[in-house]
Amino acid sequence: MKNFFKKIFKYIAKLNETRVGFIMMVLVFMVYFANFSFIETLSLKLYDLNFILRGPIETEKDVVIVAIDQKSQEKLGRYPWTRIVIANLIDRLSGFGARVIGLDIVYSYPEKRPDLELANKLIIRLKERPGSDPDLLNELQEAARNADVDTRLAESFKRAGNVVGGYFFFTRPEEIEDLKLDSKADYRIIRRSKFPSYKLPKGEDGKVIRDFKLIQAVGAKPNIKILTKAAKTTGYFTINPDSDGAVRKILNIIEFNKKYFPSLAFQTLRTYYEDRKAKVIFEEYGVKGFELGPHFIPSDEHGQTYINYYGGEGQFPVIPVSDVLKGGDIPDEELSRLIKDKIVLVGATATGIYDRRITPFGVVPGVDTHASFIQNVLDERVLKKSGWFFIFDALSIFIITFILILILKRVGALYGSLSAVLLVFSYFYVQRYFFIQQNTILDIFYPLLTIVLVYGGIVLYRYSSETREKKFIRGAFAQYLSPAVIQNLVKDPSKLTLGGERKNLTAFFSDVAGFSTISEKLSPEDLVQLLNDYLTAMTEIILEHGGTVDKYEGDAIIAFFGAPVEQSDHAKRTCLAAIDMQKKLADMRKELLEQGKAELKARIGINSGPMVVGNMGSKTRMDYTIMGDSVNLASRLEGANKAYGSETMISEMTYELCKEDVEVRELDTIQVVGKKEAVKVYELLSRKGELDPDKEKVIDFYQKGLACYKERKWDEAIKFFGNALDIQVNDAPSMTYMERCVEYQQNPPDESWSGVHVLESK
Repeated sequence: MKNFFKKIFKYIAKLNETRVGFIMMVLVFMVYFANFSFIETLSLKLYDLNFILRGPIETEKDVVIVAIDQKSQEKLGRYPWTRIVIANLIDRLSGFGARVIGLDIVYSYPEKRPDLELANKLIIRLKERPGSDPDLLNELQEAARNADVDTRLAESFKRAGNVVGGYFFFTRPEEIEDLKLDSKADYRIIRRSKFPSYKLPKGEDGKVIRDFKLIQAVGAKPNIKILTKAAKTTGYFTINPDSDGAVRKILNIIEFNKKYFPSLAFQTLRTYYEDRKAKVIFEEYGVKGFELGPHFIPSDEHGQTYINYYGGEGQFPVIPVSDVLKGGDIPDEELSRLIKDKIVLVGATATGIYDRRITPFGVVPGVDTHASFIQNVLDERVLKKSGWFFIFDALSIFIITFILILILKRVGALYGSLSAVLLVFSYFYVQRYFFIQQNTILDIFYPLLTIVLVYGGIVLYRYSSETREKKFIRGAFAQYLSPAVIQNLVKDPSKLTLGGERKNLTAFFSDVAGFSTISEKLSPEDLVQLLNDYLTAMTEIILEHGGTVDKYEGDAIIAFFGAPVEQSDHAKRTCLAAIDMQKKLADMRKELLEQGKAELKARIGINSGPMVVGNMGSKTRMDYTIMGDSVNLASRLEGANKAYGSETMISEMTYELCKEDVEVRELDTIQVVGKKEAVKVYELLSRKGELDPDKEKVIDFYQKGLACYKERKWDEAIKFFGNALDIQVNDAPSMTYMERCVEYQQNPPDESWSGVHVLESK
């Protein structure tokens, strides 16, 4: 377990924003496949939002609802009514020219009629009694026929020739526990209504696939046989609501006794198109869709098709049953106009009958769901969400993750937030366009969840990593950088690249001249105190100028300018720091001499150029340091001061970067140990315009002497160097060149001499 947590912590330590983003994406997919109920409910509510924002659709309706409503109950009595009412209703609807009549009603038992029972008993007795009155028998038989409302209703079905009867399937075993059902008998009643044809897929082995995840019926409640036989066809009106109880899809196929049966709405459309060959199209995963008339109706793998609701209750023309029957409030001419060539659905709308369904637009009568689907097919507004949309959802999640990662890696918190919000609205409106214009459903919840989790995860990681970075920066650089520079790094850690990075910087090396001799004369305690005072004073100046102290090596200081915070004037900063350090050291020498202590002198070497800077070392210990040939040259220049008696030597690369800011004098063109190329070097004297007048005269004579030296005019050069020494007796560079000139007078260099001085030691 301990090793497990160690691995976890190691992995967390290796995290970056890209990895965090993709981890959040994987989390979205895990939620996607986990199918949490509360997530599903939230996703469904977001889906409903499309309907609410779109609002109702105005279109010419081909479906009319004849309603068993409150008004009809007040006139005809409480529902259910005697079937003679429905028989008369069918006759009237047929007479007004209804194209198809669909009944969202089931008559699973014969209607019990006391008058029919009495008439049948009397008929039996009269037939058994010899010499009975034949006229009385005929009257009783006529009365029995009039009382047999099931037969009367069946006759109305036959006369109309376009009635689609409804029935009910049970899909859960607990629904039939207390019912006495005869599945074989019920199947025989409804078997004529099963799908006439279907296309089954074949697997890789060539065998037909039949194992589909369809809704299975465990029992049926069909109309009585006489009505089922008299109807044009029948279809079930069983629904399969979503987990929140809302009806968003119509279930167009149910498997019963290993046969496939269509819904009432589907059968109504079959009758409308007079399609005897409506077909179910299967794929390996389940139902792909249905071929019906001129249409292909897509579905999910269970055979469910999303309903594109036109609005809430009242979106379809509604006529009360009592107004269709003779003596109603609507004239026959108006009824004919409303009903002719229409699909008429007869169903309950009265609240007390409890056939109410939850939809995205609120609660509507159950018959509205059938009407909406039928009108969808006629208008070609059926909503599509076929199998490939899972691939689209997956791609959406991946693409959104990728886009967010790219954006957040390039922008700060404010623009990152704005980008995430913009992405939310962009995706929402893209899917809304597909929903409204293309009748295509794209998932809303999971792409939006991706945005929230990826953005939130990266922001949280960024916050925690920035906190760690700031802590690391303060701890790692507090001893080497000025507080202002550290604060700059804390605000923008990107300026500090962990690992090596090639940059143009200025390197600084300093060393105390004769430190070994000084240390021999002091006790260890005094030596430590002297060294600490010196290093403290010098370090403060470096930090004041924005430099970075690389390390201390005894009395030596190694520093650089231009990193980790970028400084375009790094050469100028280094030279000014060196000037101030030499001034400070001069003041310290006076104090030390007054205290009877050894004086300190420091040699400084400065060079600018390309070098590698960054955290280097091992995983357990690393230093923020510089490396490269340019660094080595700065180190060599520090030592080269010995040959010229100078205090601060800078390279021509450094001088070119800051010549407008400092006063220098050319020392020589030298070739240091370990380098084949010669480099021109200068002595750093002061800030621009701050050179002492006497020093200016010294430099003037010195420069003239150097020019003669380069032209091999040894006598003239000696004269000018002598003039310089007359003004400043201890001007070491003038003394150095005078000695060379004297040597060359006696032993002139050969013709190949170019003036380059080769240093033999570091």
